[in-house]
Amino acid sequence: MPLDDLVLGLQRFVDRLIRRARRGCAPTAGRRRLLVVQIDGLSRGVLELALTQGRMPFLRRVMERGGWRLHPMFVGLPSSTPAFQMAAMYGVRPDIPGFHYHEKRRREDVYFPRAGDAARVERAQAAGRRGILEGGASYGCVFTGGAVDNLFTFAIMKRPTGSGLLAALSALIVLAWVALKSTGITAVELTRALLRLVADPVGEWRRGWKWLAIKVGLSVWVRELFTLAVARDIYAGAPAIYVNYLDYDVLSHAYGPRHGRALRSLRRVDAAIKQIWRVCRRVPEHGYDLYVLSDHGQALCTPFAQVAGGRRFERVIFEDFFTPHGARAVGPERPAGRHHLASGIKALRMGRAPR
Repeated sequence: MPLDDLVLGLQRFVDRLIRRARRGCAPTAGRRRLLVVQIDGLSRGVLELALTQGRMPFLRRVMERGGWRLHPMFVGLPSSTPAFQMAAMYGVRPDIPGFHYHEKRRREDVYFPRAGDAARVERAQAAGRRGILEGGASYGCVFTGGAVDNLFTFAIMKRPTGSGLLAALSALIVLAWVALKSTGITAVELTRALLRLVADPVGEWRRGWKWLAIKVGLSVWVRELFTLAVARDIYAGAPAIYVNYLDYDVLSHAYGPRHGRALRSLRRVDAAIKQIWRVCRRVPEHGYDLYVLSDHGQALCTPFAQVAGGRRFERVIFEDFFTPHGARAVGPERPAGRHHLASGIKALRMGRAPR
């Protein structure tokens, strides 16, 4: 028996004890349940490439033999994660122009990973509607969708609720196993990185260590946590589950949508989907309908600084459009940061923009 299954068995025993003490009866069979697996940022073109190259063997096999079908889906405009998930979870036409934007009504910028921003947008735009995840679980999403187990969402992570924190901590055995297993995998990845550095010091140093931090953080710790947490929820019979795997999106933003590192991350996500599918088959009485989807795609482009001769986008905007003719900012270019454009717009609106 795989160690993951043993740990999940122990967790199921603990869950039964908790349910008898506090949560009531076990989930009833006979009703359909919803399970959504989102591969963030994966376009249909890259998906077909990954299937052709054998980078997602499980999805390819179930489409060829298991009766799964591939359907195109229009994700709306703008094609960004917050807008898509708001529409999918609440059935509304969202007013969310991007992942980071300036909100004119409140005269402030909205950046979804910032504490409070996602929760405020969800309250305003859901408008009291019932979310599709009511009573269920949400992992790696921007919004909760009404989920009870919602600690690992942008809307709750930095300002957790009591019920969300309790639901997450009740999975104590899964959390402990994820920490132990991920520590071992991290040690292996660091050893491999050191061996590559010894074999090719110049090339490995040029490639940098950022990709290793991304791989360890997202493709080991976060993916393992989400996969085992979802497996635990399936065994418990949660009415609805939505998990968003971020590996490919982050790596494709960093290196390009068809870069080798981004495509390799799809194999790890494919393995996670396979593990979730196997758990679903072990509890057929729970009747899960499994959907694998993506919220948007990505296109390879030329960085703006390369087109503009090294100048950042915000500096071009303020120097070429907002600065009086003949006046130019002097001094060295400051390091790029996500708050520079928003703070510049705010300063301009308040009448204290630098000349």
